[in-house]
Amino acid sequence: MEKTNLGLVAYAQSKLALKTIYMLSGFGRVLTRSMVDHRVSTMRCAHTRANEARIRQGIGSYVFDCVGIIKGYLWEEEPGRVRYNIPPGSDQNVGMMYRSATEKGPMNTMPDIPGLLVFTADMGHVGIYIGKVNGVNQYIESTPAWNAWGVTTSADKGHPKGHNRQWAFWGRYHLITYIEPPKPIQRVYTIVRGDTLSRIAARFNMTWQELYELNKDVIGQDPNRIEVGMVLRLQDSIVFIEKIKEVEKVVEVTKPLDETIEKDGVKVRVIIT
Repeated sequence: MEKTNLGLVAYAQSKLALKTIYMLSGFGRVLTRSMVDHRVSTMRCAHTRANEARIRQGIGSYVFDCVGIIKGYLWEEEPGRVRYNIPPGSDQNVGMMYRSATEKGPMNTMPDIPGLLVFTADMGHVGIYIGKVNGVNQYIESTPAWNAWGVTTSADKGHPKGHNRQWAFWGRYHLITYIEPPKPIQRVYTIVRGDTLSRIAARFNMTWQELYELNKDVIGQDPNRIEVGMVLRLQDSIVFIEKIKEVEKVVEVTKPLDETIEKDGVKVRVIIT
């Protein structure tokens, strides 16, 4: 099954509803006493030993470390049943995930694509970007920070529980297929200094003659006389209300409709027959 950015976000969000616990090397299996014993006695993991009592409180919960959320999505067959290292080579730490990203950079260059991975400056921690709320970036991560000790949400600022974190870098993980939201169709264009009809038309895959025909009422009789700030329509369905001088305007389209629209004191009657 193809692993996508939207699937990664949905997977991470689903873990918010479960009891989870943070422990290094966790990737979504149910935590057992033997797993903790192995980290403490055999691996002699300093972090697990220092926080053993807190971690043992989570026995019976789903266990994740920060990279474990990403690995869990790649490896999980069903909640708690997780195969290891499928595909081979996918057992990576934070630095490896960043280095293998097909596209990456500092946070101020991050595109608005949910499912991108985000990284701290020291490459010691990774999270998942899930979108914006009121213009603020939101994330899901597994962390002991803020006494969360498991999978939790965080934000650039204003998180209701104070889970605010400053990430330094982002990356498109190479084992995830990124499905980008469709770009909005541009319907109008505002002329800037240096524009010509030919340059504008080429940008939107039309000829200057086609662009001019759409905007004769705006440009006038001379296609070479365009002005900075002039707004051009890019589709013939666009009607500029402020250009209509008549009290009534009839526009014939496809479905029965008779409606009067008023804007800035100008009334437009639209009759669809």
